[in-house]
Amino acid sequence: MNRVTRTRQDKRSSGSPDARIAIFIPSLRAGGTERAMLTLASEFGRRGLPIDLVLGCATGEYLALVPKTIRIQDLRASRLLFSVLGLIRYLRREQPRVMLTALPHANIVGIISSMLSLRRIPIVISERSNLSRTVADTKLVREKFLPFLMRLTYGRADTIITVSHGVAEDLIRSIGIHRSSVKTIYNPLDIKHVEEQADEPLEHPFAVEDGRVLLVAVGRLDFAKDHATLISSFARIATKRPVKLAIVGEGPLRGSLQTLIDELELNSSVALVGFSKNPYPWMRRAALFLQSSRREGFPNTIIEAMACGTNVVSTNCESGPAEILEDGKWGRLAAVGDAQGFAAEVMAALDETDPPDVRRRARDFSVEKVADAYLLAMGVDPTNAVGKERSY
Repeated sequence: MNRVTRTRQDKRSSGSPDARIAIFIPSLRAGGTERAMLTLASEFGRRGLPIDLVLGCATGEYLALVPKTIRIQDLRASRLLFSVLGLIRYLRREQPRVMLTALPHANIVGIISSMLSLRRIPIVISERSNLSRTVADTKLVREKFLPFLMRLTYGRADTIITVSHGVAEDLIRSIGIHRSSVKTIYNPLDIKHVEEQADEPLEHPFAVEDGRVLLVAVGRLDFAKDHATLISSFARIATKRPVKLAIVGEGPLRGSLQTLIDELELNSSVALVGFSKNPYPWMRRAALFLQSSRREGFPNTIIEAMACGTNVVSTNCESGPAEILEDGKWGRLAAVGDAQGFAAEVMAALDETDPPDVRRRARDFSVEKVADAYLLAMGVDPTNAVGKERSY
């Protein structure tokens, strides 16, 4: 049976304990939001809850990772806006007990589709980035209209979940949403899965021990992640320490980053290794995990690295790193865009004789705890959400 489907398979009424939970996102491209939603969906499915992963378009690097406990609904939309009609049809046909959406455009489309479906389906939306920083940094005119569209629609959601307290405060200030409708739930971490995947072999020249200390960064090669500052910082470190840097990820700035590596004559010590479905072996083998972002919502990669037992140096960007690291208790923080300051924190971390037990902190974000919190926010009793796993 084809798991990517648009046909009706179950007839259940909305609100019934057997009615499906719908999770709507644009696609399963490689990104932190997509990874987090897939982790949540997998945990819900593991508990025996009937889950529909509703995708604007069923594409992306993570599509192959969807477990058989989850049914995929492909709206086949070339652009997310064009998924409105398909989502309306889905909501009328399936009448899920609740729909969870993530990312601003999907949140807006989900709310509008729910209203036009004329079905009373609870909508829980997830806001995952710092809105004011995103709008300030973008050059796209359509993105400048996001706050306006969010003001028109977000008030109609039953619950708004933010991935950090920083994101919550920024959202309240930016669109004037009422504080009582906002709940902060951190991103989930499937610790067992991370630990199992981290043991996988790693075939790359930088994975071979050669006397140099391995530093690792994982993230999309784009403006927000600011790998240019990371590379400039590494150039300072490399003059004082025997180090090498692996940057795991793909994105539109690969060409300019490679040019910077060439200009700084770092080809033998910095590698852009590309996208990996399993970055955890890199994290486990690293002496330090480095995060250089200009902005974040809640950087999953930091807690994933901590679950691998790897200490962290991150920029103190809005929002998330300082909350995860508890203002430096569990890792070091540097100012955004400060290559010299970042280099100093990396070298100080390498010299630490008694680093924090980061695995202990990682357990605070276990998928079991986070899934319980999400189910409560969606009006589902977690104590009754355990049953036989299904497959499709």
